[in-house]
Amino acid sequence: MSNDVAVEARAACKVYGQGAGAVTALGGVSLVIRKGEFFTLLGPSGCGKTTLLKLIAGFESPSSGQILLDGQDITFDPPNTRPVNTVFQSYALFPHLTVAENIGFGLKMLGRPKAEVAETVTRMLALVRLEKMADRKPVQLSGGQQQRVALARALAPAPKVLLLDEPLSALDLKLRKEMQIELKRLQVETGITFIFVTHDQEEALTMSDRIGVMQAGHLLQVGDPRTIYTRPANRFVASFIGESNFLTGTLSGSDLTLDAGPRMPVERADNAPVSGHVTAAIRPEQIRISSDAGSGIAAKVLDTVYFGTDTHCVLALSDGTEITVRLQSPVSGDVGLQTGSQVTLTFEPGALIVLPEVA
Repeated sequence: MSNDVAVEARAACKVYGQGAGAVTALGGVSLVIRKGEFFTLLGPSGCGKTTLLKLIAGFESPSSGQILLDGQDITFDPPNTRPVNTVFQSYALFPHLTVAENIGFGLKMLGRPKAEVAETVTRMLALVRLEKMADRKPVQLSGGQQQRVALARALAPAPKVLLLDEPLSALDLKLRKEMQIELKRLQVETGITFIFVTHDQEEALTMSDRIGVMQAGHLLQVGDPRTIYTRPANRFVASFIGESNFLTGTLSGSDLTLDAGPRMPVERADNAPVSGHVTAAIRPEQIRISSDAGSGIAAKVLDTVYFGTDTHCVLALSDGTEITVRLQSPVSGDVGLQTGSQVTLTFEPGALIVLPEVA
């Protein structure tokens, strides 16, 4: 194993129950997570991401396969012997202890000297910017402040890996965005490997060095946020990460003759069909709308929806396919498209990608 690998899962499988009632939560996942990176496991509820996190933490044992940390097999090691800490959705702070006492609790349980505990608590308070709240009880803190205390407590023993199981899900939208920035800052400043579990695509895209997209117990694609977004491995990834329009047509070489009529140049994802009737994806912001008839795709405006920073235009192609185009909202007025009007669509070069249905 390379020296830069923090965690590795080798064909990790988790099956609950036996016989006909057995449920496979994780189906042979292999994954390498590097030291010092912010890695996110992303997928819908029930896809297996939290199960994989539990295998790394030691809260569950795999039915087969291995979990390695720093090259050492920890598959069946108990949780308390692993240099790993976990932050859950519920912060589980001790209500009778102060902020400082909560942060230092784990260090005391490890038998660290009082001077070391005090120095570490002071450093953690500064790291999460709660120096002035050291003597407060959890009930006197906001949700975001409680989140920071939970993070400081988990970081205090200097774990090699910090696991975060949807820790921002209980916060309101504005606070979640603030905490996304804080989490990334903490990860960069500490240099600790963060493994973050979420079903929120925006969280994954904004914070992660790399993302692993999961579905039905399988890992479908691993890559940096830009690659995951611009070059999805299959239709599920394209639909789960951001918004996508799906168009069908007949593929011949590097050209796709759409069912809606025009012939368009396309890119191909790995394992995508090389010919025949296929599905291609394009993001809403990669489509341009013109009121002039020309060499493009004819469409009719069905509706426009104002979202503040941008406006979503819903259009119908000649074969009835509905697609969405995202336009930046003007400073004043609207985007100038009337419901029922005829327009022409053009695509940015390389934006239309032929995808396989499954990985």
